[in-house]
This record gives sequence, C-alpha cells and structure tokens, in this order.
Amino acid sequence: MSVEFKLYCNDEELYKNKTKEEREKIVKEMVVYALGNGIKPAARKYNTCPKTVRKWVNKFNTLGDDGLKVQK
Repeated sequence: MSVEFKLYCNDEELYKNKTKEEREKIVKEMVVYALGNGIKPAARKYNTCPKTVRKWVNKFNTLGDDGLKVQK
C-alpha cells in the first residue's frame, strides 16, 4: 500500500490568514527543514510544491536571511 501526496503550487495556502511576520517565520522554518531533509519532504510538510521550496532555498543561499523576506 502506498501513500499518495498531493503537492500544490499555491503560495496562498502556505500563507493563508497569516501576517507578514508569520509568513516570514514559516518560510525560514521551511528553508531550514529543506536544508536538513530535502526539497520534496519540505514541500510535503508545508503543503506546497518543490518549486516553491527551491525558490526560497535559492534565495537563502544567495542573499542569506535577507532573501527570506516576504514581499506581500
């Protein structure tokens, strides 16, 4: 028996009903999790797609903590 995961590329679900500070905290936690566990496991845990996780990890690798600022 296998478990099927649905991954959505929808940042709205990731940020739904969150303040800017809460969104930035989630992004930072997601990046730390991804660096330790991988892109796909982080996408599953945070209910988003690997493309979104990869985008934030790349921003972090390029700009450090400043890259994790949420624009909206």
